[in-house]
Amino acid sequence: MPFLGVIAATIANTTPAAAGIVYFPVLTRLQISPVTAVQFSLIIQAYGMGLGTFKWYLVNKRLFMANVMPLCLSGGIIGIIISIVFIPIENPELLSLTFNTISFIVTQVIFFSILFRHTYPNFTINLNLLNMVVLFTFSLVGGLVSGWIGFGIDTMFYFLLTFIFKINPAIAIVTSISIMAVVSVAGTVLNIIFNQVPLSLWYSAVPGVTIAGLFFASYFAVKIGARNILILFAFLLSVDFFMAFWTQQTIPMNQTFKLIFTYILVLYLLVIHVKIFKQSYKNINPEIGKFKSDQD
Repeated sequence: MPFLGVIAATIANTTPAAAGIVYFPVLTRLQISPVTAVQFSLIIQAYGMGLGTFKWYLVNKRLFMANVMPLCLSGGIIGIIISIVFIPIENPELLSLTFNTISFIVTQVIFFSILFRHTYPNFTINLNLLNMVVLFTFSLVGGLVSGWIGFGIDTMFYFLLTFIFKINPAIAIVTSISIMAVVSVAGTVLNIIFNQVPLSLWYSAVPGVTIAGLFFASYFAVKIGARNILILFAFLLSVDFFMAFWTQQTIPMNQTFKLIFTYILVLYLLVIHVKIFKQSYKNINPEIGKFKSDQD
């Protein structure tokens, strides 16, 4: 668990994917119930992403979109209250599979945005009535999903910022991390009140999460740049989709079809990654937003 904590906290604090994207598939495959895995993901994210938010604030506080956070946090907290207290799902496997499928589709948008070099020129959002409604609605849905599967609002918020509002990816990533951290704190408090929290698992993961949250994650992100973070994030979502698809028992599926479909997707992703590598090789500075440049 300490080793897994380093990996999960690094991913959570450098990409718009919370630690639950690592813990949920790993813990459920270790015969830990999905509900417990969700509760654990929230409590470890409350701690690890909270540390990461503090560290990112020290690195560069301009990476936080302070004007949108109160509105988005309100929607996220309301959503997670509804999903944990009023509409709990005892077996979130189907929802997880659905979320992973949607995430996999959206990763293709990331891949093609990199290949076609889409630009993200904006650093802030004008909070007119339409934008406020869109932000609150996405945050509310993200809070619902986070309460059911342990993560989600950060990923949804990141895609909203980059692909709808064209916000610089570095800013979108760090802001989404801070929102997921606060929503995880709210979810953990609710689980302490209404459910049981797996504190023993949390204790075992804390050392690794502390190291990654305070030291390793921000250093790693600054060094490799936001473009490479996006590629890593899309790759992780793809792997998570494959794991969920291969092991799911919710939808009856022929094993041969499952195998053929998986091989086709792997070949497709291999081609995409080769194209991205060739593009990067020809252009040694194709960044779509670097953390370093945001600090200058």
